[in-house]
Amino acid sequence: MSRTILKNLAVALALVSVTAGCSGDKNKETKTAASVTASSSQASDLSTGTGSSAAVRNTNQAAAAPAQESYVPAPKVERIVYNFSKVDGTANDVEMAIRAADNGNIDTAVSMLQRISDTKPDAFLAHYNLGVMYERQLKTVAARRAYELSLQAEPKFTPALIQLVRLDIRDGNPTAGISKANTYITSNPDVFEHNYAKLEGMIAAKQYDEAIALISALLKRDEANGKLRYYLAMTEFSRGRYRLAEFIVGEALEIIPDDADALFLRARIHEALSEEDVGLIPGIAATLDRVIELNPDHLEALWMRGVIYYEASNYTKAEEYFKHIIELNPSTVGAYINLANTYKTVDRGPEAETLLMKAKELDPNDGLVDFALGTLYLNTELIKLPGMNDMDRLRLARTQFENAQKHWKSKDDIALARGYIKTTDDAIETLQAMLDAEALFGGSSDEEPSDEATEEESE
Repeated sequence: MSRTILKNLAVALALVSVTAGCSGDKNKETKTAASVTASSSQASDLSTGTGSSAAVRNTNQAAAAPAQESYVPAPKVERIVYNFSKVDGTANDVEMAIRAADNGNIDTAVSMLQRISDTKPDAFLAHYNLGVMYERQLKTVAARRAYELSLQAEPKFTPALIQLVRLDIRDGNPTAGISKANTYITSNPDVFEHNYAKLEGMIAAKQYDEAIALISALLKRDEANGKLRYYLAMTEFSRGRYRLAEFIVGEALEIIPDDADALFLRARIHEALSEEDVGLIPGIAATLDRVIELNPDHLEALWMRGVIYYEASNYTKAEEYFKHIIELNPSTVGAYINLANTYKTVDRGPEAETLLMKAKELDPNDGLVDFALGTLYLNTELIKLPGMNDMDRLRLARTQFENAQKHWKSKDDIALARGYIKTTDDAIETLQAMLDAEALFGGSSDEEPSDEATEEESE
């Protein structure tokens, strides 16, 4: 059976692992997905960003969640009013909107926050969280404007600056993010945390030595800053120095032991190191469980945990986690693909097909959705789709693999799609030969009767 599971969620970016196979084949292809919805394998080097797409439970969570290929996670909502000169008195209304979003009502949350934003220019929390919701809807232009309004209302509000920098990173222009961060650092020299936004831009631009120099300078101002050690670990992880990153994040966790994002970084580091040290594998799941305990809506941790459950054949738990990701962020195409592939594994074909059609609506040009649909239709013996005969399925499979080939850009991906087209053509030829033989000689005498025939005989 073909199983396609996206490994590392970034909403904007993901590392995609495709276990591709026909009729039991288990050849593996690994590719870097670089679309907004974690889809095809257009490689892109984006930086790590702070936090996840989950809700922030306090105002001190400004950490990043790096991957071996740098990525920008989705934004967190902010619930607590900062004690700035301009106190946002709309926190209760903002909380109601966030709860609506947590319940899957993103459109309702947007309407509530937009109403506050339109009537109260100083409501920086409302502006910011409106930006978060727009990002979940993949409306990046509107999100950018909302973050800008948040900073206009409160220039010291670091989360809004970080999100603006991340948007520049996603646009492939981290130097613009660095410039933006410098502007706010200069105009607000007392806001130490604004430097975190600059660090994210520098890591995205692969300015690793410069980032380390800045961290060293900042540590002279705050020697016990666990977050800076976290960024230092993230820098080393991004450049592939996993053992050094492991040591540094350990130091960070001694200072900030319950920092969900630092713990998540440790899980990512151990995942990278587990290829050589399998003894680290059991601890990865435990670390992710602790991350989710601290932040139940940590999207990247939920994603990674779901993949681990899938690979352990615990499909019930994998389903639970991928469903939760969709509830938190209904625009996450990769979560629909992973949930669909979980259903394919347990022969829930119609549900898988429905999910993949929804994913196709979200991103019609996502080659990985095409590929997942192709493998669904191709596996006629393992996945049942009532009301569709095998020949029609195989022809649909071929069309989907052709679509994947058209949408994918890398040579490896295109070769993968072509391989599946050839496999499908062979299956069509074999099936047609069988149908022709049956037409000439009739069905095999030892052929098992159909369900319908059995029911008729019993009557």
